[in-house]
Amino acid sequence: MPLFISYSSQDRATVDALTTALRRAQQQVWFDQELGGGDSWWNKILEQIRSCDVFIVALSNNWLQSKPSQAELRYARALNRPILPVRIGDIDSMRVNPLAALQIIDYREPTVDAGIQLVTAVHALQSKPVPLPDPLPEEPPVPFGYITRLGNTLAEKELSPQQQTQLLIELRQGFDEDGDDPSARGDIAQLLRMLRLRHDVTYRTRTEIDNVLAEIESKGGSPAAANAGEAQAPAPPAAQPAAGISARAAAPEPAGGSNKRLLIIGGAAAAVIAVIAIVVVFTTQGGKTKPTPKAGSGATSAQTAVNPAPNEPNSGNASKLDAYLLGAAEVGAVVGDPNLVVSDKAAQLRNFKPTLSNPDCKGEFEPIEESAYTGADGYTGVSGQAVHTPGENQAHRIYEAVVQFSSPDKATAFVQASADRWKTCAGQSITLTYNGKTSEWKFGEVTGAVPKIFQERTQADGARICHHALHAESSVVVDLLLCGPDAETGQAGKLAGQIAAKVSQ
Repeated sequence: MPLFISYSSQDRATVDALTTALRRAQQQVWFDQELGGGDSWWNKILEQIRSCDVFIVALSNNWLQSKPSQAELRYARALNRPILPVRIGDIDSMRVNPLAALQIIDYREPTVDAGIQLVTAVHALQSKPVPLPDPLPEEPPVPFGYITRLGNTLAEKELSPQQQTQLLIELRQGFDEDGDDPSARGDIAQLLRMLRLRHDVTYRTRTEIDNVLAEIESKGGSPAAANAGEAQAPAPPAAQPAAGISARAAAPEPAGGSNKRLLIIGGAAAAVIAVIAIVVVFTTQGGKTKPTPKAGSGATSAQTAVNPAPNEPNSGNASKLDAYLLGAAEVGAVVGDPNLVVSDKAAQLRNFKPTLSNPDCKGEFEPIEESAYTGADGYTGVSGQAVHTPGENQAHRIYEAVVQFSSPDKATAFVQASADRWKTCAGQSITLTYNGKTSEWKFGEVTGAVPKIFQERTQADGARICHHALHAESSVVVDLLLCGPDAETGQAGKLAGQIAAKVSQ
């Protein structure tokens, strides 16, 4: 059974250090990047809360002010999930908060002692499983659901002056109600900017938008504050909150506006490994507790408690890989969609959740799918992101990723092995099942030649076409999927080539 970590996007750096430590102890860390947006995204979060054996709260003032986080906590309590608060930041009052009655692990300084306390507490709760209530409690609604709905409206080709006015009124009301939440504020600001840039926007609407944006920027402290959510992963046409909701409510990848992203960490056995590793480090330090930098300083602080995991990319390598990815404007210029947004940033392989009638074709169906890369010779790291049309029904969706290998030969060898696998799926009709819905797809032939290969797949009703490109350049493999109702042959290859050009510079 996994652990569920609930946290605020504003604490992302600190939480990253915590999860990196667990990951290096051979624990599997799951992010929500492979989920879609809106109701299905929130439903998946609730499903993970139901399936967890410990609900961990990354406790800070930011978490306490997060509406999605509070909704998750209430649901976890209703499910009788064991709750472990882990303090990672400042709290105005330790006595006046919804977790005051529980044992709180202080992890602001990730020392050896703190690591031992954390892992011991987790293991103790895991050893006392608690059954779910019967019947299950009512599920909480999607937080900031109006942001998803308004994002879908904005995706319409034409909006009348009356519709624009109504959108503006609702966004203004949302800001008045949820403006204290940075991610919601960022999502609202992004939606306003999208409305302002529409071809059919009226002068009056544009003027009113400028006034509201000025208020948002003032509340955030600077113009950049209004965009704070965009750096995270999913958000409707809006920013990218890093928590539960925002990043994924508005679109199959983004969402309304939340300021938290969930992590699922599996493996009770690894907890024991972590304890052993911590004790070893403690012993080698001569019995002294050596303070480390705050978790916000990055992965270094986590390294004091556990041993590195194999194939775990360092932060410098991840940052370098991220720089190879194309921006929304670059992708939009190729697919002919100027309104694309970025979401779903990933720094690890993805676990494709839908079921395929032929599971051996998962790696051909979705980029950086873990089954395609697990055990690959020379694999050292990955970075990816989704670029898509805002809204629940994304016209265009591109997932671009770059995968680092230890040498050019091993990168090319991976493409060769992939070509062989892809050919076994060529010509096959595949049924995809997700959330009770099914769709039929058919794979085309593999084209190109190593180190550049391509494969098309088409939805049975012809409504959607996808092009998958794999391109080895130096020691990096570009893994890219382009989908849309009008996806053209050559577009995926062009985008992959642009990324490869960055790699070769």
